[in-house]
Amino acid sequence: MSGNDEFDAIVVGAGPAGSCAAWRLAREGKRVALLERGAHPGAKNLFGGMIYSMELARHFPHFVDQAPIERPVTRHATWILGQERSINVDFASEPFAAPPYNGFTAYRSRFDRWLAAEAEQAGALLIPSTVADALIVENGAVVGVRVRRGEGDLRAPVVICADGILSLLGQQAGLVPKPDARHYSLGVRETLALPAGTIEDRFQIGPEGGCAALFLGHWPKGLQGGGFVYTNRDTLSIGFVAQLPSIEKSGVNIMDALDAFKSQPAVKRMIQGGERLEYGAHIVPEGGWRMRPRLVRDGLMLAGDAAAMVLAAGVIYEGVHYAMHSGILAGETAVEALASGDFSTRVLSRYERRIHDSYVGRNLKTFRRVPDLLTSPRMFTVLPDALCQAAEDFFRADDSGHEKLLPLLKRHFAKRGGLLPLLRDLWRMLRAMVI
Repeated sequence: MSGNDEFDAIVVGAGPAGSCAAWRLAREGKRVALLERGAHPGAKNLFGGMIYSMELARHFPHFVDQAPIERPVTRHATWILGQERSINVDFASEPFAAPPYNGFTAYRSRFDRWLAAEAEQAGALLIPSTVADALIVENGAVVGVRVRRGEGDLRAPVVICADGILSLLGQQAGLVPKPDARHYSLGVRETLALPAGTIEDRFQIGPEGGCAALFLGHWPKGLQGGGFVYTNRDTLSIGFVAQLPSIEKSGVNIMDALDAFKSQPAVKRMIQGGERLEYGAHIVPEGGWRMRPRLVRDGLMLAGDAAAMVLAAGVIYEGVHYAMHSGILAGETAVEALASGDFSTRVLSRYERRIHDSYVGRNLKTFRRVPDLLTSPRMFTVLPDALCQAAEDFFRADDSGHEKLLPLLKRHFAKRGGLLPLLRDLWRMLRAMVI
């Protein structure tokens, strides 16, 4: 490259959103630069979890044979953890084991590298180890990026920012508001080595099956959050995610919270004998629909995490395929803008409308009340303890005989603040998740 290199489009960030945007543009013969701050795509990613297959099946039909898949997820387990008891709701599906799968576990360090290679094969220019420090703005329009390397500025009439959760470029552009701690959580994750056969026996899955286990529970000192365990081929991804305000209020160290999660009997049985290979922490956006930023301005679009394309709805956690879809839509809109030579907000707003009308926008709007529901301390103390204690009493056999479940629930919730707060919680849950 030489100074003042010019492209048809510049994509900042080679995660799923950025690589898909670059791939879509390159397929149309556009000269597109894909910038990545790490030594390679995924090098700085600490993801350990599940990727849904729908966008891959639509745009990369060969992915089943070529993408670095760990295990298709055939079992979803949701656990409610009391202080000494637990309830498990388990769903298993054999059709989820058939290609192209509903979803699968993966290491993003490998998956992102593969997806960026697809963009390169389509004709995109991947530029790793490159930090985009600032947007270049002329006459109110974004016309390029200033990079932290000796070759100089990179210029293009349209820039797609897929630079991650806090999106410093999006903040510079005035699209992303100053971060509000209420919309974010801190997650910590470990990778534990276990033999494949042990994982399959322990999680009741076959060689071509996998499990995603999510945990809601009673945590130390009123900490509000949840845990997860995902099965890979011969490792487990285990972690704990806590809301930032509750971390500050409780004073609990996030690593101590992870240790408390791992000591829960249900979790301890799952991970027993696992050898820690790696660990790390990262910020998670969980505000959903209500934290969404503006997505466009003259010459600029936001995609992926930078655009808050994450659905954190308790038992549902989706983000990677949302990012991919937003990247595809941003790329399509950029192709149209290049054809017309018009990169104004008016033209690029087609991207925002496409997001709003897509399943991504519909899902975020449908579950927009869930983040508020999950800020209630009762969801992490009263609810799990009362449900688990009522279940224990229901199954206990003694001289007093069995009591019906509804009176048991009334009694245990009455001990923990009364029935009116329970009814309010149930109504909020119904509005957020059911009706």
